[in-house]
Amino acid sequence: MNKKASWLAVAAAMMSLQANAKIIQGKVENENGRAVANAEIKVRGAEVTAKTDSQGRFEIDLPIGTHTLDVKGGSRAHFHQVVEVTETPQDTVVLSMAEAPDNRLVVKANPLEHTALDMATPAIIIAGDELILKRSDTLGDILQNEPGLSVSSFGPAVSRPVIRGLSAGRVKITNNQMIVQDASNTSADHDVSIEPLLADQIEVVKGPATLLYGSGAIGGVVNAADRKISDDTIEELTGGIEARLGDSGTGEQSLIFTLDGGNENWNWHIDGYSKETDNIEIPVEAESEALRLSEGEEGGPGEGGEFENTENETTGGSFGTTYLGDWGHVGFAISSVDKTYGVPGHHHHEEEEEGGEEHEGEEHEEEGVAIDMQQTRYDIQAEFDNPFSGIETWFVGYSYTDYEHVELEGDEIGTMFDNEAWELKTYWKHKNLSGWDGLFGFQFTDRDFSAIGDEAFVPPSLTQSTALFVVEEKEVGNLKLELGLRLESNKVEVEGQPEVDETGVSFSFGNVYTISEYNKFAINYSRATRFASVEELFSEGPHVATASFEVGNPDLDVEVSNNIDLSYRFESDNLVGEINLFWNQFEDYIYGAVVTDTDPCLPAGAALEAEEEELSLVCYKQQDAEFKGVELDVTIPLTSEGAHQFALGFIADYISAEFDDNTNVPRIPPMKTGAILTYDFNDFSADLSYINYAKQDDIGENELPTNGFDMVNLDLAYRVPFNGDELFLFFKGQNLLDEEARDHASFLKDLAPRPGRNFVIGARYTF
Repeated sequence: MNKKASWLAVAAAMMSLQANAKIIQGKVENENGRAVANAEIKVRGAEVTAKTDSQGRFEIDLPIGTHTLDVKGGSRAHFHQVVEVTETPQDTVVLSMAEAPDNRLVVKANPLEHTALDMATPAIIIAGDELILKRSDTLGDILQNEPGLSVSSFGPAVSRPVIRGLSAGRVKITNNQMIVQDASNTSADHDVSIEPLLADQIEVVKGPATLLYGSGAIGGVVNAADRKISDDTIEELTGGIEARLGDSGTGEQSLIFTLDGGNENWNWHIDGYSKETDNIEIPVEAESEALRLSEGEEGGPGEGGEFENTENETTGGSFGTTYLGDWGHVGFAISSVDKTYGVPGHHHHEEEEEGGEEHEGEEHEEEGVAIDMQQTRYDIQAEFDNPFSGIETWFVGYSYTDYEHVELEGDEIGTMFDNEAWELKTYWKHKNLSGWDGLFGFQFTDRDFSAIGDEAFVPPSLTQSTALFVVEEKEVGNLKLELGLRLESNKVEVEGQPEVDETGVSFSFGNVYTISEYNKFAINYSRATRFASVEELFSEGPHVATASFEVGNPDLDVEVSNNIDLSYRFESDNLVGEINLFWNQFEDYIYGAVVTDTDPCLPAGAALEAEEEELSLVCYKQQDAEFKGVELDVTIPLTSEGAHQFALGFIADYISAEFDDNTNVPRIPPMKTGAILTYDFNDFSADLSYINYAKQDDIGENELPTNGFDMVNLDLAYRVPFNGDELFLFFKGQNLLDEEARDHASFLKDLAPRPGRNFVIGARYTF
């Protein structure tokens, strides 16, 4: 073909495209029907964009056919919506999350910006009104009733998420994609330093997420998204204030505020909070029946009442600012938290008088263990649009964390933990290349950790991790293929110990098959590696807060898991839901085993010291293991027309976890089943839920069974709009049956039950 013919062919193609294109007029609204100004609309798979005006309106040229629009603007308005462009004239297209919001919200933990519907592995998003009602002191409490999730609690102030029976060093906690580097992985009594009351969106990616987040995400990721650094254009002052008040069951008193402002090129964000709870009320005595029977005690459970040493007090806040330009954005944020909380179920005996004798009539005084925690975190994030040829966006994130806490035994400092850590993460998202979209990048983390005191059970250490990763995807008809690879090295230096230097390779292959817009089947295979933590390698000594004597193993190998996820997601007029099946085969699974005083893992003198201090003996061991399970989440609309809307939901999950010798992995959550009845009438909504937690008697070595229980909760909410602002009133009733409820995954399950019946009222005003 000569040059003239080539130009004619190009011109003909352009004329054909223009002839088949339609100018689509639309409007972007949030889930409450309010216009979203300065929202960005992108056509996925094409370099076509538009932006809304002050009234939320936009125009965009689209060819005839079906298109997925990526809509981004406002604190929560990042979602996908499918539109159909036809030959006939169309009315204004309204892009809104009001319909099927759970299927449209974008999972911010995934840089490829998928909805939960389009993920190769299952994901959960909690945001908006649902998050306001579910907010609690801890991340674990917010997520505990979701299918596949439970908690490893350590009293009411500490509750870490458990995903499919995996927790601690296997579940990565992140804030706006960056790792939360506190000491919560070090021990079960250390709280996660994220404040759930300030999150705009909480996401859970179930199954291995090691490709993007490293070996600590072999079980999944929990990401809390907020607005400290944001690429939104904010040209008017917005914000909110929220107050929460609990009854004597928890004594909660919380106050939260947020404020956002800026102009065309700058935005800023300020937030703060103060909350405290009293000692909780429990329906029975703290010690479980199983524990009393194991100690030879008889009789039924004693009376409940106030549970000593369960109070907590927290203050904190953050400031962030972002500069926006045609090239992208760069932002800086600083956040801090100061928290003091009691650790129930433990005590410290005062020293005896000289000669080991006590004065007549005097008794040992028991002093509670408390933790005083402070953290300051600095974040810098930047995203550059089209920085180089072939690159769509370049992300750079840096975070620095200065964390410390002291374990107080009465008024005395027992152990001081100090953790200085930083992370550098960058990735380049490339433009479509032969049908493939994806990203590649690297991540570096550095953690300088120390524990100082007479009962410091972990030696000072320096841990460094370096990783390269790539994730790619390609759509072939109704099939979306996903591939990923991560190479990671991990180095641990401890004085007086040989350096640990290991390398791991993780990869995945998955696909999502689209049956229809809201009906999809996903399958994913992954191989993930996890490095042993400093605590698992080198612990040795008493840890009063956990009432244990812990012994590490410096010879632990790299943990490897082979994983398969199957997921079917569906929506019709009569049924909405998701069914997940998973299988995880672990090579050299690392776990803390409760052992007897004759176990060969114990160093000399450990058994005697543990007996004197009334501590359990815990040794870190390895063994091949298999996890498998099923998750169900379905909703049936009971009404389809009219202002009064009813729906009935059902949830269920089951996990089986066994070692290769057919013994049980310890601390695996029991089966749970439940039903949720929801009612909506204009601005009023009500949710009544019933969750049954089965008895867990598939127990590990030296572990006690946990009785089942029924949990009934009631949530009421009423929205009062006026003058463009909004007042949101809510009521929460929890554990309405006043049941004795114990979490089997908790180290304190036999010493600290959940709170009894309790109520919370609150109001949130936004403008």
